[in-house]
Amino acid sequence: MARMLPHPMRDETSSAAERRLYAAFEKQLSPEFTVFHSVRWLARDPQYGPEDRETDFILVHPELGILLLEVKGGVIRYDGATGDWFSNHYTIKDPIAQVRRAKHSLLDLLKGIPPWQTRWLTLGYAVAFPDVSVERDLLPELPAALVLDMADLADVGGWVRRAMEYWHGHDQQTGRVGREGVEALVHLFSPSWTLAPLLRATLEAETETLLRLTEEQFYVLDVLQSQRRALITGCAGSGKTLLALEQARRLSQAGFRVLWVCFNRYLSESLRARSAPSGVDIFHFHRLVEDWIGEAGLRDELRILRAEYGRDQEALLRDVYPEMLLRAAETLGPCYDALIVDEGQDFYGEWLLALDALLDKRRAEVIYVFKDDNQNLFRPRFELPWALPAFPLTRNCRNTQQIHAAVARFYRGEPRPQAFGPPGRAPEILYYHDAAGMERHLRTLLHRLLVTERLATSDLVILSPRRWGVLQPGARYGNYILTETLMPDSGEVSLLTIQSFKGLESPVVILAGLEGGVLPDPVTVAYVGMSRARNHLVILAHESLSTDLKALLPATQQIAV
Repeated sequence: MARMLPHPMRDETSSAAERRLYAAFEKQLSPEFTVFHSVRWLARDPQYGPEDRETDFILVHPELGILLLEVKGGVIRYDGATGDWFSNHYTIKDPIAQVRRAKHSLLDLLKGIPPWQTRWLTLGYAVAFPDVSVERDLLPELPAALVLDMADLADVGGWVRRAMEYWHGHDQQTGRVGREGVEALVHLFSPSWTLAPLLRATLEAETETLLRLTEEQFYVLDVLQSQRRALITGCAGSGKTLLALEQARRLSQAGFRVLWVCFNRYLSESLRARSAPSGVDIFHFHRLVEDWIGEAGLRDELRILRAEYGRDQEALLRDVYPEMLLRAAETLGPCYDALIVDEGQDFYGEWLLALDALLDKRRAEVIYVFKDDNQNLFRPRFELPWALPAFPLTRNCRNTQQIHAAVARFYRGEPRPQAFGPPGRAPEILYYHDAAGMERHLRTLLHRLLVTERLATSDLVILSPRRWGVLQPGARYGNYILTETLMPDSGEVSLLTIQSFKGLESPVVILAGLEGGVLPDPVTVAYVGMSRARNHLVILAHESLSTDLKALLPATQQIAV
């Protein structure tokens, strides 16, 4: 049986003659033949511009060559006086002129294909009148050898070979098509392909959906209108930071002096630069303490204490910073009516007590704390110095459903979060054996995402659990340089630690260097890093990860390099 393309024949084929020939070719020709039915292409005429070309069949044999066949059914009549052709009682196009033009057009087209740019090719044409009998040459340009008639249907394979051999040279030398040439024709006339939407094209639509879902979370603040103090818990992506900002805006509009505090420096700087509500002071804790210490004239004392504590910065933050903030508050006096703490799981209880000293006790104090214990990268424990009623957020509004499903495997606690965002792409995980393997993955990824997928460098961030290992700011990967900034210039890609990026998000995240031994533990690191990705996530993980941890990772595209 011949290889027929398309297969099966298209339903819209109305010609009974073509249907009969299709069936005969499929059944009688050997597997070496490839037969294309109803072939169309666009020819570029230098004088008249683009013109449509078509032919009913193209028969291809790797040794015998190519034969174009025009089919006309019914009673065939030719008027020699006028040059008109008829099928039954209807005027039809000149089949010889049709197939001849198709041949020359196809030859021009094939000259642009590598197998035949410099090779001679046997390319002929014929006509088929399968409803009639032809016993002689019909025209000088139409010998009987190039006409397939009713009698030939009994041995269509023999007729095809004879017609192809008719076009061979006098020495019977053939311009071979070859196996490579056959596949080139299949790729030309019957290609299979998929045009997946570029990642860049999906970002805007998905982002709009996720933003709408986040705004819907504001109903929580409506519920809390009568609550002066509250603890809001929620998974990564539940909109805690935006809710905290919205609550700060509402309180400020109501006349409250609002202090908004988080742990992450990049998060506070990003919010101050782009979305700080009017009348709200936004700080990360360290900057807040140092500003108050400076205004209270305690900077020299802090400098001495830093020298005493040396490398034990954790003890300095735990013991010295809250004590000195309390002393600064005694000197400067409280100046806020409302306190909002984001990333509360990263705060010591001593910090929260010190922040409480900044609230004016003469007014009704408002305290809101937002936290997710699954993102506890810094504190071994979390303790509130106040009794706050808890309100859980269970809706993930940041991540696509595919990313949420991957991140949720690392979530510890109840109630389980749910995703309502767009489906999105499946996360990718690529395994590496050594540093060179990870760098090869990264180089390929940056080219695919930034060149093929046409992302802007601002749509992408590389997150690492360490500062710095194999990856270093200033390193070049292809046309891109890694930079330790949130807003990269053209030709630069942000490389940040997971810790510094906590509380932030990016359309695309490459989580690079997921290995055993990262602090505080690989599960927390994976949860925080993976949940930063809004639209697409790629994980570069070491192949030595424990079996238990690998089981939690997405089971997609697991490749070792």
